[in-house]
Amino acid sequence: ANRKLYFSEVISNPADPSSPTNFYITVAGATPTLFNPNNPPAIVTTQGSVEDWVIENRATERHEFHFHQIHFLLMERNGVPVAPGDQQFLDMVDIPYWSGNPRDPYPSVKVCMDFFGTDIGDFVYHCHILGHEDNGMMAIIRVLPSK
Repeated sequence: ANRKLYFSEVISNPADPSSPTNFYITVAGATPTLFNPNNPPAIVTTQGSVEDWVIENRATERHEFHFHQIHFLLMERNGVPVAPGDQQFLDMVDIPYWSGNPRDPYPSVKVCMDFFGTDIGDFVYHCHILGHEDNGMMAIIRVLPSK
């Protein structure tokens, strides 16, 4: 499977710049939703799957993609393959901020997610910056047992 996810954020009340910022991590095509532990999984996959995920940062501040339970292989930064010596298994990767200019591409990483391990069930992925995670930038993935 190939998936695209993105980080985004908006001020909760644009008429009041002192209102809190809402932070999102969203699967492309879905509606941005603040994290709630009662939300259904944003992604469902099966043990034994290997997936390529492109994760974009559509916000004007950096975000750190973090995944619980498995490590992923960093493949590309901004569409450019990572040198073989720099490809490594990670559980967190930094994605620089977007310029805010609509003509500029969103910064991104491409990672290879390997669900071959023994971990099944519901896990979270999120921005590893605590204030972002705590203000909604987290989602659930469900890994189903292999058939």
